[in-house]
Order: sequence, then structure tokens, then C-alpha cells
Amino acid sequence: MEAGNWYARHVLARILAKTAGRASLAALLRAYSRNLGDDQDSLSTRLHVLAQEDPAAAREILLPCAVSNDEDLRRAAIWLLGFHPEPADLDLLAHAAQDSDERVRSVVVGTLGSHGTEPTAIDMLLNLLNDPSPQVRISTLSSLGFLQHPRTLPKIRSLANDDNPRVRAWVAIALSRFPAAEPATSAVLDLLATDADPYVRAQATEARQRNPLDG
Repeated sequence: MEAGNWYARHVLARILAKTAGRASLAALLRAYSRNLGDDQDSLSTRLHVLAQEDPAAAREILLPCAVSNDEDLRRAAIWLLGFHPEPADLDLLAHAAQDSDERVRSVVVGTLGSHGTEPTAIDMLLNLLNDPSPQVRISTLSSLGFLQHPRTLPKIRSLANDDNPRVRAWVAIALSRFPAAEPATSAVLDLLATDADPYVRAQATEARQRNPLDG
């Protein structure tokens, strides 16, 4: 990792996982936390598999890492906690949602999404729609679109006036994932279909075709 050699990391991580098994989780998590420019698909899969083998032991490693002073390690640990969500994690995630690193906050969104429609998790996701980072707002819209919780619709629709065109486009994408559109949703999609940005217009038009007005 110090040499920036992603291929060596890939090979050594595979060897370590095969020889040390679950005992390698902490070391592999640290290796995964460093961005060396590769996709890390195989390493992320190994982490998931090792954590699944003994979730309780994995959590003993992940929880301290999730509050580490190392931003990259925090991000990696919070990401992996999303594969084994526990209600007790919500306090940790509430704190992480205020992290100074927007990459950490974006990962928090995904992990909150793994808690499904748990009311506290939904409330935190709605708050993250106010995040100053457009990428965090986009990640949150994506998660809320998949969750399809009706009480999130007013807040999602309110971002149709967001300053960032990618956020406005994701409003349309998120709304398209809900069941048949309410009149208020159709009105928002009609508005976005006349947006100054061509990508926003395209997403809104597609959303209207996929999600016609209910009734």
C-alpha cells in the first residue's frame, strides 16, 4: 500500500485471506481503506465473506474502526457494517452523518439504507437531504428511491429546486422508483421536464413514462 502497488495488494490480500481466514479481517479492512486507483471488487467480496462467517467477531473489529481518527478506515468500517445492520449502530451512524469528510457521510447513507424503513434510519436519511455536499444528497435520493417509503416523498420533491442539476436529475430518478405517481409527484416531474439542463429533462421524461399518474 505504501508503494501504491494495487496489484501487490490484490495478490497479498488473497493469500492472507486464504491462510489466516477471519483473523485477517482487520488487516484486510485497512488494506481496503486505501484508494490505490483499482476497483477492489475482489477485496470487498473477501471482506464481506469474512464478516459473514462470524458477524459478532467482525463487529468487535468494525465498531472501533468506525470511530477511528483515520477517515479512510472510518469509511471502510461503516461501509462493511451495512452488510450486518444492527439497531444499536444507529447512534454511531448519527454521529458519522456529521463527519467532516463527505465520503464518510456518503457511506453512512448506504449503511442507513440497509436498515430498511426503520423510522430512525429514515429520519436520518431525510436530514441528509440537507447535506451541503451534492454527492451526499444524490446518494440519499438513491437510497430513498429504493426504500420507497411514502413519508419521504414531500422531502424528495422539495429538492426539485436544488441548485445542482445532478441532484435535480436524481429527484426524478428517485421518484420514478415509487409506485404510481401522486398528483404532487407528477407536478414535480412536469416541472423537471422543462428544466434548463438536458440531463434533468431526460430523466424527468423517462420517469413520467415509467410512473404514470395514479388513477
